[in-house]
Amino acid sequence: MLIDLSLGQIAEICHGKLMGDDTLITNVETNSRQFKEYALFVALKGDKFDGHDFVLNAFKAGFAAVLVDRDLGVYPAIIVEDTLKAYGDIAHYLRNAFDGQVVAITGSNGKTTVKEWLSQIISSKKTVLKTLSNENNQIGVPKTLFSLSHTHQLAIIETGTSYPGEIEKMGRVIEPDIAVLTNASGCHYSGFGTLDAIAQEKGALLSSTKKDGCVVLNRDDPFYSYWVDVSESRDVRSFGFHSDANLWADNIILYADYSLAQFHFQGLSVSAKIASPGKHQIANAMAVVQVLLALGWTFEDAVHSLSIPLVIPGRLQKISSKNRPLLLNDCYNASPKSVNAAIDVLRSQNAENKVLVLGALGELGSLEESVHQDIGRYAFSSGISCLIALGPIAGMASSAFSSLGGMAYVYGSHSEIAHKLKELNDSSAVLIKGSRSAQMEKVIEELDY
Repeated sequence: MLIDLSLGQIAEICHGKLMGDDTLITNVETNSRQFKEYALFVALKGDKFDGHDFVLNAFKAGFAAVLVDRDLGVYPAIIVEDTLKAYGDIAHYLRNAFDGQVVAITGSNGKTTVKEWLSQIISSKKTVLKTLSNENNQIGVPKTLFSLSHTHQLAIIETGTSYPGEIEKMGRVIEPDIAVLTNASGCHYSGFGTLDAIAQEKGALLSSTKKDGCVVLNRDDPFYSYWVDVSESRDVRSFGFHSDANLWADNIILYADYSLAQFHFQGLSVSAKIASPGKHQIANAMAVVQVLLALGWTFEDAVHSLSIPLVIPGRLQKISSKNRPLLLNDCYNASPKSVNAAIDVLRSQNAENKVLVLGALGELGSLEESVHQDIGRYAFSSGISCLIALGPIAGMASSAFSSLGGMAYVYGSHSEIAHKLKELNDSSAVLIKGSRSAQMEKVIEELDY
């Protein structure tokens, strides 16, 4: 934790009431089994758990105090109305005590890639704290901020969302110096209903940015003008594939493992090698460059930093083995836009047969059938040789694919798909893609590369 706090200070920060003796706190935890000395246990509640059930266990484990929403008769304790809000309030206090800059990233697609790319590049010059894995919700964001230390010079925080109002709450905790909004596309339909609602939710991060901070926006996104309005007087820095953006790219050449482009900014032009395939990665790269420019990098240095290979497990990660097909592991998650972008990368591979293995996309609501059918049609139009689906929902994509004359299969288990893929040799490239709920990584585990 960045600074030590007394229970009295914490009670004041989160508008709570201290019961029992005051004491020093150097750690804050939400898991009663993750004991640390002088730690405060925060009893969070969810749909299927209640941390208050573990308060006694926390004291037995050695926690110094607890933060709860009611008097349980055990002390020291801080009593608040909402433990999750209090957890965020404490994290926000620590964020404001941090001397370095904070970058926050959201968007329907690309946010994890931009986070990892920035962290990889900047870590060569500064000590960076970043969101780990997919801890980008109301619990994960404060958890990341509690990891701040005096050695960190920059924090890069990713924010996702599952329901309206979530990003606004996280934005108040983060209060970023720089906010990045990559795009808004058709994911989370079941939680938001319309694309307009998704764009509004993403835009809530912009209004949480410091007044003297800057926001990085996708000029090509249909909601760009709306996001500019939400940003109010903040410094808006845009990127895109047309010259009306502050930073724009043209002369694009896409290869199987990288891309080439010409980046333009304020009258300057620099040749870029983006060490990650796909046009979507050029867009992500431009977002990265805009953040680096906001942090004081020169345009030339920022662009040249993109040539360092970026490897993120489960994000178009190439896996190869002798006499076996090339695997493109893109199992981390999926949205309609990211599936099509991954299909574009599969299409660019130097392979005789190009196979899409698809797991169901989640949170699509009433658009579930049409989205999967569109994926099948897009895969066929992209020249994909074969589409293999897991289960009946992804099977809608296979049906659309086969109706156009493509070879398609639907299997009921990861093992069956792996068995089918074992028939292929090194003349094939296989993209494995699906939402987290589809657990498509199990196919790769079964293949045992």
